[in-house]
Amino acid sequence: MAYNIKIEAFEGPFDLLFHLLEKNEIEIYDIPIHDITEQYVDYLKQMEHLDLDVTSEFLLMAATLLEIKSKMLLPRPIIDDQQLEIGEIDPREELVKRLLEYKKYKNAAGELRDKEDSLNRLYFKPREEFIIEKEIYDEVLEGMDLTDLIGAFEKIIQGKFKHHVKVQQIREMQREEVSIEKKVQDLIHLINENGTVSFHSLFSDTTSKIEVITTFLALLELIKMNKIIIQQTKSFESIMIKEKNLSQ
Repeated sequence: MAYNIKIEAFEGPFDLLFHLLEKNEIEIYDIPIHDITEQYVDYLKQMEHLDLDVTSEFLLMAATLLEIKSKMLLPRPIIDDQQLEIGEIDPREELVKRLLEYKKYKNAAGELRDKEDSLNRLYFKPREEFIIEKEIYDEVLEGMDLTDLIGAFEKIIQGKFKHHVKVQQIREMQREEVSIEKKVQDLIHLINENGTVSFHSLFSDTTSKIEVITTFLALLELIKMNKIIIQQTKSFESIMIKEKNLSQ
């Protein structure tokens, strides 16, 4: 019986052969060479019938399968009990090795595609927008440096999103409308109204990771604008933020 298969594009002969094994739920180590050879050749015939280009690599694989099939049809030599299976080589051995190697690279390529999909769901801000002169940091940060500030932010993230959903599990997402410009204005209003606010309090009402990140970016923007002072009098004490002109 001819094997009917939907014609689709394959990258090469091993891609097609691997597809046939998966389609039939066959282990690589236990290839039924007779059935797989027939299916492979039937597929090439369908390609030719549809005027699709059958490259020499596909034909070479077909010839290899036919050769293995022929070897497996040959009668095994009669051997005594002491020589049983000694030196006997399975004709499929080399093909199995190459298929295992192909599977390794195929899986690696799949992982790279998954990572690319994950990156495509992330949003990046141009690096040049984060460049802040060192002199400004020296004026704005008191009793701490930028590393301390970033470390404090990382603790906020870890504390609020301990049980986050893995990126691989997310297939669709709606981008939240949280602009840095709006957050900058919110922070200015908050600081003007209260005089001094704690770093931690800036994130107390945030409900999503995007909002937390946007709030921190807005804080960096205020640093860049040289509008605030960020203080920490001692290690591990609260980080406080106030309007710069209050300290002058």
